[in-house]
Amino acid sequence: MRIITENLTRDGRVTLTGYVQDPSVEMKALAKKPAVLVCPGGAYLFTSDREAEPIALAYAARGFQAFVLRYSVGKDACGCKPLQEASDAIGLMRRHAEAWHLDPDRIASVGFSAGGHLAAWVGLCGEHKPNAMILGYPGLELWKPSDERGTSPLQRSLLGDDYTDEQANALNLANHVTKASIPMFCWHTVEDVIIPSQSVLRFALAYADNGVPYELHLFQQGEHGLSLGTYVTANGRKAMTDGAAAKWLDMSVDWLFRHFGEPEIVDKPYEMPDFLRGIL
Repeated sequence: MRIITENLTRDGRVTLTGYVQDPSVEMKALAKKPAVLVCPGGAYLFTSDREAEPIALAYAARGFQAFVLRYSVGKDACGCKPLQEASDAIGLMRRHAEAWHLDPDRIASVGFSAGGHLAAWVGLCGEHKPNAMILGYPGLELWKPSDERGTSPLQRSLLGDDYTDEQANALNLANHVTKASIPMFCWHTVEDVIIPSQSVLRFALAYADNGVPYELHLFQQGEHGLSLGTYVTANGRKAMTDGAAAKWLDMSVDWLFRHFGEPEIVDKPYEMPDFLRGIL
């Protein structure tokens, strides 16, 4: 595996880190892999380590080329910069598809919380869109008419202090779902008190109304920010583990392969490698 890092801004503040698996003579069938672009959460104020590399490596272990986007946050995100950065990252992945051994037509954005908003945002509105999206407890509604001006740090990060209601409402992603939208997989927990489950239900309803393929899993238990839902990303907190919700990863992989196509497996006799022929 090669770890590559591409700077998306001159100051190195925004980076795309790839965990690229080079072809092997022992794994010819997986020479060109589907890919995921992971967008960590963090309320557009930081990017969470718990939702970055561990997620990428989990997908890498399941046959994907995996990339992590560390996008603009805080004041640097003003002007909706993360959307352009996520789009640029996907464009870069496609331009380097041959060198990075990925299929440019099988790229999924994967995001959590605010990163889930970004993963869906680029999937719906990006210049360079992924081919599918995987959303974990995503913040899909960042504004409602009753919000007091300037109370939401997410709005201030993306729009600054001076914005119109129309600009703020554009951050609510159900408004952008059309019949041409890309397929969507989403998982969430009913016990999440940060992002109400009603918001993901409204997003799924927008998909249903437009006849676009989607899959939604609402697990009963689990706090906001579960990530993998295992000890790996729990940071020592038992509340950050949940055996039922942790199944989301394998569910998402199965779903992606249903949309992208299953890896080819041919039933053929064992072929002894040439270097063993003179030994055995």
